[in-house]
Amino acid sequence: MLHGLGISEQDEAVYVELLRRRRATVAEVAEVLALPASAAASVLARLVALGLVTREDGELHTVVPPDVGLGALIVQRQTALQQVQGRLAQLVEVYQTGAAAAVGEVEALTTPEQLATWIDNMERGARREVLAFFRPPYVLDGELDVSVEVPSYRYVYERAALDDPRTPDEISRFLKHGYEIRIAAELPSKMIIVDRAAVLLPMLPDQTSIHPGFLLVRGQALVRLLVALFERVWQTATPLRLTGAGVTEGMPAWDDIDVTLLTYLLSGMPDKTVASRLGTSERTVQRRIQRLMKLAGTDSRMQLAWYAARSGLIPS
Repeated sequence: MLHGLGISEQDEAVYVELLRRRRATVAEVAEVLALPASAAASVLARLVALGLVTREDGELHTVVPPDVGLGALIVQRQTALQQVQGRLAQLVEVYQTGAAAAVGEVEALTTPEQLATWIDNMERGARREVLAFFRPPYVLDGELDVSVEVPSYRYVYERAALDDPRTPDEISRFLKHGYEIRIAAELPSKMIIVDRAAVLLPMLPDQTSIHPGFLLVRGQALVRLLVALFERVWQTATPLRLTGAGVTEGMPAWDDIDVTLLTYLLSGMPDKTVASRLGTSERTVQRRIQRLMKLAGTDSRMQLAWYAARSGLIPS
């Protein structure tokens, strides 16, 4: 009955006996309740600490009237409970703030309507850059429409996507509007990155439908990691260009030799030494550097080095 006040069953039995007797010694309590003397003494000491019993000279213990003793104890517990309730409200606020932050970093989109709405909002809200990986099968018809509102569009298609008869026409439309399109033998996942601030990707790498859902990632660290992944794939993918004959592949963008060459240049090594290390001529090294500057859209070696380091192509 009194567990809520911190009084055990044994303590309550001693307390009730004292209420009957009004006062008793340790020996008397031990005898009537068949308790060891040490146990009876411990219980009486706890009751004294709770303010339910007083100890007089010697072994005599006197019970405090229950309306006074228990009443005071109940008030103490109520005060403590109110303090806990006040702290509870603070802790709930902390929890909700943390939960909101977690939800803000990664959000699950599990219905076609949610996915279509987010893609539509992305198309309307993008301001600086849209990056994307496309690999079959498509889970929505027309995942991205052609737009000229954003300065930079860079898309990478998995080669298997070209087996879809709709893909060449789609790529042609993108190229006509100034999009940069490249093709890779294999992509790790579908992915859309908007303004380097939000990323949409499927929950499963080989997901073939809306289910189980897509993840909308906004956490800065996660977005930065996924952008770095895109840049690495982009550098090694093959550019596509639009000709009179249709969409054709250009020369491979970056290969292992390019990465090694840039690593040497970033270390301050002169062209002649780089050529010797690569087993080629100094003129070939310079031609490669000019090609890489063109691919990266830079005007100087310093800009090229900055671009390579920023994209994550060259380890820092």
